Amino acid sequence: MKFITEIIFGKEQIAKYYNNQSFDDFEKIINVKKYTFETQAERNAFYKGMSETIGWLEFNVVKEFEENDHKDINEKEDDKFDYWSFIEKFYPKYYQCDSVLLSDILTKKLDGEEISENDEEYIKDWDIRNELLEVDKELLCKAFENYFNTIYPESDNV
Repeated sequence: MKFITEIIFGKEQIAKYYNNQSFDDFEKIINVKKYTFETQAERNAFYKGMSETIGWLEFNVVKEFEENDHKDINEKEDDKFDYWSFIEKFYPKYYQCDSVLLSDILTKKLDGEEISENDEEYIKDWDIRNELLEVDKELLCKAFENYFNTIYPESDNV
């Protein structure tokens, strides 16, 4: 998954953008730039570097999207089901569970984030996506079972 962002540089150009004024060809070439990042971590590092330039460089991020579906990142977050909050709430002994830790490691690997050398060695021959799916399904099913049992406890009357 690639992360794409469009940035406008220059105080006057940012003002023009917010006033819905169009840029001339020269401004488009010089002041409007599009960047593509292979990972979210790479994009975040770029933003960190850009934020350190404040004071001598004016810029504004005007668009961000992922290449897969060209949806705005904020829209994508709204569509996303947050099953982790459900698992955290209903999975027994969530904070002591090795499967939760494994899921975190696999998620980081799949997202292109850094993991420890030991973890890299442990999962080196795995199908990361498939393993993550299986681990998360198991966690979600157990959490749902606990949730269901709290809503509809077993009783001798049934």
